[in-house]
Amino acid sequence: MRLGILTATITECDFFPNIIELKIIGERKGHKVDLFKNGEFNLIVDTNSTKLYYNGKPFDPSCYDIILNRLSVREKSNAEYYVVDEFLKAGVPVINSPDSIMKARNKLLSLQIMSSLGINITRSAIIRRPEDIDTILKEFSFPLIIKNIFGSLGSSTLLVYDTKQLISTIDYIWNVNRNEIFLIQDFIKSDDDTVSDFRVFVLGNEIIASMKRTNSDRDFRANYKKGAHVKKADLTIQEKEQCLLISKSFGLEIAGVDFIRTKDGPVFLEVNSNPGLDGIRLATKTEGFDILEKIIVRLDHLKMKK
Repeated sequence: MRLGILTATITECDFFPNIIELKIIGERKGHKVDLFKNGEFNLIVDTNSTKLYYNGKPFDPSCYDIILNRLSVREKSNAEYYVVDEFLKAGVPVINSPDSIMKARNKLLSLQIMSSLGINITRSAIIRRPEDIDTILKEFSFPLIIKNIFGSLGSSTLLVYDTKQLISTIDYIWNVNRNEIFLIQDFIKSDDDTVSDFRVFVLGNEIIASMKRTNSDRDFRANYKKGAHVKKADLTIQEKEQCLLISKSFGLEIAGVDFIRTKDGPVFLEVNSNPGLDGIRLATKTEGFDILEKIIVRLDHLKMKK
């Protein structure tokens, strides 16, 4: 297999360690693995033709059997995907597809999709103007979560405890960008009264790993990159079935599904098309299991189905 791993790593930075480790594992299994920084591709578009270059040299996407897409949609557009489109035009499978990533990356759209499945989700509301705040105060109770629709890694998630804090926070952000659209959500505690959630890693139509993340004393968010403690977790039958239903509904080959375990069952938060690998690997790696190796094996299987 000739595998390309497409990343959003900028020119000035090295590839993340887990990406380098994927390459090492793939080559150990006899595959050819190349790592790419999306920003180092150039594209020339002409009548009836396109030409792709990588670091100034002509690049033929058809040389690859499969592409692991580790890009994230950073903004509200899909402008990052000009490279992905060239692989798709050449008939090369891309995991995950741009369409499935766009669905997952848009937190509002992802909540709408999960809501239609009949599963419990975090109750949420949209705020686009100051008048909407009165509706929120009637429908929700503090504390509340404020999210940017396209945020990731908890970086655009805020916690507010009263009306004054809610109004001042929204006013400040609207001063920076009046077009910002907010998600307001209930703050949910888990059944054990901790601030924690579960990350379930789905590969194909199989749950291959799951972990519980508990926030650190310094942050309310249960993100590994924010210092949360992680440990391997067992899931109930209901949790497994609903995680698989979600990933299938988004058309994701690789997915990270997040939920909070409450006294009334799982409450789902979001689905991630580009789930982080560090935390889940730390929590689940054993002598006989490595999530990175599972990914390589799955990609080889998909390549053979091409």
